[in-house]
Amino acid sequence: MLVDSDDYTASVLIDDLRRRGLGYVHWAATTLDVPRVLGTCEPDAVIVNYHSDQPDNLMVCSTIKLLAPLAATVVIASPGPALKTVRQWAKQTSSIDVIIEKPLSDERFFTAVMDLLRVKADTREAEARVARLTSLVPEGALSVMEHGFSNEAEIFDAAVIFTDIRGSSRLIRDTPPEIFFENLNALLSAQAALVRTHQGAVVKYTGDGMLAIFRGMGRSYLALRCGLAIAGLNGKHPFPFGVGIAQGLVLAGFIGDSTEAGQRRQYDVIGATVHMAARLCELASAGELIATQGLNKSARILSPMPRLMTGVLIRGLDVEADCLAFYPDQTELKQQEF
Repeated sequence: MLVDSDDYTASVLIDDLRRRGLGYVHWAATTLDVPRVLGTCEPDAVIVNYHSDQPDNLMVCSTIKLLAPLAATVVIASPGPALKTVRQWAKQTSSIDVIIEKPLSDERFFTAVMDLLRVKADTREAEARVARLTSLVPEGALSVMEHGFSNEAEIFDAAVIFTDIRGSSRLIRDTPPEIFFENLNALLSAQAALVRTHQGAVVKYTGDGMLAIFRGMGRSYLALRCGLAIAGLNGKHPFPFGVGIAQGLVLAGFIGDSTEAGQRRQYDVIGATVHMAARLCELASAGELIATQGLNKSARILSPMPRLMTGVLIRGLDVEADCLAFYPDQTELKQQEF
């Protein structure tokens, strides 16, 4: 983007830039045009041709930094008082990245602009790569990494939600792969959105289901309300699924090959509570949520009215637990405010 109030110098600069392969040059003839032009493009660099008879025009650099903070600001100025004014403004406001002294008879200006554009292109590519990699990292792992990467596992109280599709083997066999993949992603996306809405974190996707955790104050209520909302998605998506919730101590951290630097590791949550939630999810039929009775003693949710299940044998833990089975009424859930 070029900001230049002189039609002649603007046309010369635009022609020179285009001859060097920069075909997309947006021109703002006045400082008042800058917001409008920035509203139509996202420039990598903004070139301001400073004229000493218009000293107030330097304020446009601050406007550029406000409206296009990722753009590099280049100011070209004549030697002498004009150049001194630009340098002082740059020092006072930090709104100018590069200052080029006129005349532009050599390649310094164009070299500087091309270098800036290359840096911006490399930065965009790196940011896009980071964004792609970040999308593969569970939300729970991101929150841990924000506070510094640690090899030590963390023990804390949490409410754990598991979801799992019923009859997934048959669905995979009977559904075209592309359609199955599309429907699965749509269902998991809807489930994850409800977890975020209820202040939980998705730990991982388990092929045809999801594992999420809730921690902190109100975790029982938030997890159960979230589980009911998730169970209420049954009938809105092609794949039926069940939901299981348990609460208690969990162990969270990065697992995998830690014997050598650079080896793949992943964030996970493990323990008897996680196992319990997974087993309750196995027991749940399509559209059903099964939670431990102890969890609802904290959550105190009575609607929809649950069905009591006493002495449920939890496979793998060899213990019996009293549980509650919920069949959320979708109409009723819509009327309740979270």
